[in-house]
Order: sequence, then C-alpha cells, then structure tokens
Amino acid sequence: MKTKRVAVAIIRDENDNVLFGMRNDNGLYTNPGGHLHEGEDPYEGVLRELKEETGLTGNDAKLVRVGFKEKKKMLVYIFDVKVDKNQKIDPSNDPDKECDIWAYLDPNDIVDQLHVEINENWGLEYWCNN
Repeated sequence: MKTKRVAVAIIRDENDNVLFGMRNDNGLYTNPGGHLHEGEDPYEGVLRELKEETGLTGNDAKLVRVGFKEKKKMLVYIFDVKVDKNQKIDPSNDPDKECDIWAYLDPNDIVDQLHVEINENWGLEYWCNN
C-alpha cells in the first residue's frame, strides 16, 4: 500500500476558537485539509485545500507537526495557518463537497464529535499546547 500524504490546517480566531467544518458524510467535525497531490509540496497543498474547502486564502502557514499514522499508512502534516479575518467562508467551490457548514468553535465543546478522535488528533494536541 502506498503512503498517503495529508495536510491539515489549524486556524484560530481572536478568541482561540478553531475553524471546523461539519462533514456531510458523518456529521462529525473536521479541520480544513486533505490529501496532497502526487509530488505536491505540503505547504502549497494545505493552502490549496484551505481555499478549495472554505474559500479562505491563508497568508501564513507554519509547519508544527509531521507524523506517520501506521494503521492508515498516512503521513500527516499539521500547519498553523493565519487568515485575514475579514474574508468570508465560502465552501461552494469544494470539488469534494465535504462540508457545507464551517464555524469557529471551542474544541472543548465538540471533543466527542470529532472526525479524527482526540487521542489521534495532532492538530488539537498542538492547539492545547499553544
């Protein structure tokens, strides 16, 4: 099985809430991100996924964690991404139509409603520690 590569964006608002989308397939919350194209740079990929899924343009992305999930044969890149708060979220151009609803939420309020369970959620681990 070939290793999949995934880039995930952690985006916080001024109240330290995190941007989550409610997945259309299972009703669970996820961060912007997704599979990288063959040969795609993770930095470029996370900004592309952010734009596709939310319509937001990231103006700064800092790599904060890289890890391998053995069960899924997946290499995961976690980025802390800054966006201009004056932008409007618009998921209408997402080719996957993964999430129609995006909102800044306190992760403590949805810990049992996450697409990636808390014990494997490196993005929220980063959020907790920063």
